[in-house]
Amino acid sequence: MPNITTFDILDNKIKQIGGRPTVLEALWDGDTQGWYLLLYLYTKSGSIFKKKETRHFLGEVSISEGMEHFTNGKWTISELANQFGKQAIEKYKLTFYFPSQEDADDDCPKWTEKHLAIHCADCNKLIIPTDSPYLPKDICYNCHLKREQNERVKNKEPCDDGVSMYLSKNTEYERIGHCTHFRDFTIAPYIADKVKEQLTDEQISIITLNTQDIFELKEKLENVLSQKLDNYEAPRINEKMRRFVSVYKVQYRDQEYLLMDRFNNDHSQISSLISSVKNVAKAISEDLTYKIFFKKGITYRDDTVLRFVNYVCKGSTKISNISNHYINVLTESEVVETIRKLEKIHCLMVNNTDVSITTIGKCII
Repeated sequence: MPNITTFDILDNKIKQIGGRPTVLEALWDGDTQGWYLLLYLYTKSGSIFKKKETRHFLGEVSISEGMEHFTNGKWTISELANQFGKQAIEKYKLTFYFPSQEDADDDCPKWTEKHLAIHCADCNKLIIPTDSPYLPKDICYNCHLKREQNERVKNKEPCDDGVSMYLSKNTEYERIGHCTHFRDFTIAPYIADKVKEQLTDEQISIITLNTQDIFELKEKLENVLSQKLDNYEAPRINEKMRRFVSVYKVQYRDQEYLLMDRFNNDHSQISSLISSVKNVAKAISEDLTYKIFFKKGITYRDDTVLRFVNYVCKGSTKISNISNHYINVLTESEVVETIRKLEKIHCLMVNNTDVSITTIGKCII
């Protein structure tokens, strides 16, 4: 798929197509690998009595290597597409059509399907009404999710799922994993006793693996991995599976292994074990410790306030900004109550009207 990282690349593609450009269209498409913002060009050609409109695929809007994926809380590729649209309007006097600039959404109509669309009742963007019996017809899927999330926030529903694992030294933390349940970590069976010894009833429980624990973990992981590799079998992929499976290489002890990325449980375990062994080796060589964060009694309200302060406000803000952000969801007293709770469990620091997130707060979201 052609990558469009600059307007010059886009301009050259428009010139190659020929005809009179009339509409530049930006639409989202998504699959299990993520979201893609695709550009199409509509052109008109032919005589007065025999006009022809054609839709051409141009490529995917992509950010250059090293660029941030988000700019001021918005997708950088959306900002980039808008920039391309303005430049295209100026040069070609065409129409720029980008119906979902705020959220990735593949339910928006093509330019030629606008007559089939309705406006989302919440965000007002054009959508093709869903035919699902389980979803509302008058709003887009993103707004449906926002409504559900707002209900969870209003009702203070539990949000304890999720355990985060880090390598740490002094005040530096490097996340190496996040799972819905502790048992889902590759190393969980080998450190379960250490976790059980340290786990408390506190709302934030932090488990630490010391040097001796880490050496013991390394030995256990290497033994299991050695057994797995003794029984290693190279990928066997028939023609029917090639559409759904890819193969990748991993290196371990100067030997290279080909692994399937799905539909092979042994390969998945080998990959996870190799990654875990590398983390343990790094911890030993760099004198790092493992820190595992468990949550108890955390609600969606707590979680969303922490995420707002950390991601949207870059770590610090005013209490009034938090209240304004949740003005249609929470009362001022509910916001203050939430902030005080998060301060009490050392996730936020409060100084008069200023609020900032702590290391613990960052580590549990």
